[in-house]
Amino acid sequence: MRWFWCTHAIHHSPNQRNLSAAYRFGWTGRLTGTLLFFMLAPLLGMPPRIVLMLLSLNLLYQFWIHAAWIPRLGPLKWVLNTPSAHRVHHAANLAYLDGNYGGVLIIFDRLFGAHLPERADIPCRYGLVRPMTTSNLLTIEFGHWRALWRDLRTARSAREVLGYLFRPPGWRPDGNGDTTEDLRRRAAHAPDDPPVAQPAPDPRAVASS
Repeated sequence: MRWFWCTHAIHHSPNQRNLSAAYRFGWTGRLTGTLLFFMLAPLLGMPPRIVLMLLSLNLLYQFWIHAAWIPRLGPLKWVLNTPSAHRVHHAANLAYLDGNYGGVLIIFDRLFGAHLPERADIPCRYGLVRPMTTSNLLTIEFGHWRALWRDLRTARSAREVLGYLFRPPGWRPDGNGDTTEDLRRRAAHAPDDPPVAQPAPDPRAVASS
């Protein structure tokens, strides 16, 4: 969903992977409403202090799985989100897009078909599908929002507005976008050529793909 990706993309934007990426967060997370998801547990009766404790433990767990040097961890991969699984989650290779969403557990990715194993024949390329090419902090933080605003201004109907906001990053109303589905479809028609995201109209803005 592009609305949330505009913030989360900052976490995925480094072209190199190290432990510092674990706590690389966007500034606009609270504005997008992500905290509403965590409000469901207190509404269902879980004490807020327990929710805060679990969120803190999850954040601590997330630190070590951002290491690029830790190898595969054998049987643990069947239950836990390991560094190997999370390397795939951060990879921009077409084969690795949209997988391994779990924070601590990987079993739900396996149950719902979202698990992607790390492959020896496909080294992970970290970053975004369209790699970050700037170190300008404001562009990194707000480039995705600027690109979203630019697309919203071109929308010709409520359907297109909702599509730009809530469809996958890279969605276009004409079907010629840069979503994972679009990129894989183009790759299937031209298997000898690596799929490349279309260039952004404004080089100063980072398109969300």
